[in-house]
Amino acid sequence: MDSVDSLFRDGVMAMATYSPIEPPDQIAKRLGLPEAQIIKLDANENPYGVAPEVLAELGRAKYLSIYPDPAQKAIREDIAGYVGCLPENIVAGAGADELIDLICRLVLNPGDKVLTFTPTFSYYKHVVELNGGVLVDVHREEDYSINVEKLDAIDLAGIKAVLLCSPNNPPGNMLEREVLDYFLAKEMLVVVDEAYYEFSRTTFADLIGKHNNLIVLRTFSKCFGLAGLRVGYGIMSEILQEAIMKIKPPYSVNMAAEVALRVCVQKKELFATQVDRMIATRDRVLEILRGRDDLEVYPSHSNFILFRLKKANAKNMRDELEKKGILLRYFNTPQLQNHLRVSVGTDAQMDLFIKTFFTMLDNG
Repeated sequence: MDSVDSLFRDGVMAMATYSPIEPPDQIAKRLGLPEAQIIKLDANENPYGVAPEVLAELGRAKYLSIYPDPAQKAIREDIAGYVGCLPENIVAGAGADELIDLICRLVLNPGDKVLTFTPTFSYYKHVVELNGGVLVDVHREEDYSINVEKLDAIDLAGIKAVLLCSPNNPPGNMLEREVLDYFLAKEMLVVVDEAYYEFSRTTFADLIGKHNNLIVLRTFSKCFGLAGLRVGYGIMSEILQEAIMKIKPPYSVNMAAEVALRVCVQKKELFATQVDRMIATRDRVLEILRGRDDLEVYPSHSNFILFRLKKANAKNMRDELEKKGILLRYFNTPQLQNHLRVSVGTDAQMDLFIKTFFTMLDNG
């Protein structure tokens, strides 16, 4: 045939490709640097890597040659024990990303709308459009909060779900309880993305029993260091759990991920200690960055810091840092003009970032 794209679903080719994050080996190859010189502070990953206990258990894993349990009985029990809920309130997925996709599949008919407040996690727009929905994005306030007094002015006609991120990515601020309560009282699904819960230590999961239209999403990618194994979970009412279990792919959480997450929840004190260290590093770096008049630095309840460059060009700074093997995330959307986001690394990594970055700023 002349062109196979004539068979594609309407709108697919017009979609923007999701912005990729390169792995360290590919970055090193592109830059001509040793891989050991790459300091990856662009994806909010755990700088301490996979725990030795996880690697040891993976080496002893006995079921890697068989399919995972489609009913997720064991891992739902493991996760429920960590969360403090029933297994019937849990669905696991290949990262929280898959669960967002499943939620969209569950509720969206073509043309249905999903509400969110920008700036926020950019994947929301991609996955809503992929499922034939329309993303309605309402701008946040200048401090990236959501003003509850302005919510009545939003037209909720046709809105099937609202996506709320807490702490929000990339600003790092928390979801206001009054905002959540406003939407929980509406006829819509309310999704709270708590990917960075372990750093904020604040959750809305305790409201699941009172609101059957609430889903709280979390992940093992951030504090637990399992981003490469892709495992996340949703906490929800039993009726939502039953529905999502019906439509999920049967084997999306692989056996290696099952083994790793079990170790993580059993060794949660180890990761809590790492989180304490990362929070201390974050707060130290926040204060150092705030000491410069040429930066506008935002508070953070997560494992990253967002800041705006008042004078220097953020893209140029990002590019120059990259040449030295230091990777940051660059933003230049209407609400995030000339912004950079730095993930919290080890103290040594952050010291090198600060020294290099400040030298660049000072040299113009």
